[in-house]
Amino acid sequence: MSIFKRDLKADEHGIAAAVGGVIAVLISISIGILVYYKVIVSVGGGGSAAQVTALAGVNSTAQTVFTLAPIVGIVMIAGLILAVVMGFGRQSS
Repeated sequence: MSIFKRDLKADEHGIAAAVGGVIAVLISISIGILVYYKVIVSVGGGGSAAQVTALAGVNSTAQTVFTLAPIVGIVMIAGLILAVVMGFGRQSS
């Protein structure tokens, strides 16, 4: 069953799965940033003007993406908190 279909108030496994998912996403983002910057250093900037321009464009885009990536984690945490808070108002049947 998907974590989104579970009642997060009544199901502690649902909360644990959701928190685990958020942690997995944040770790994946961190590892992705580390791998990108390790690889981009080995690519180097030497070469023709077109290569240097392309590499600068890729770096600019990557910097923008990696700057905005933590917002994904913040939104996921906010969604989890909202789901738990909304679960308090439900009646168990």
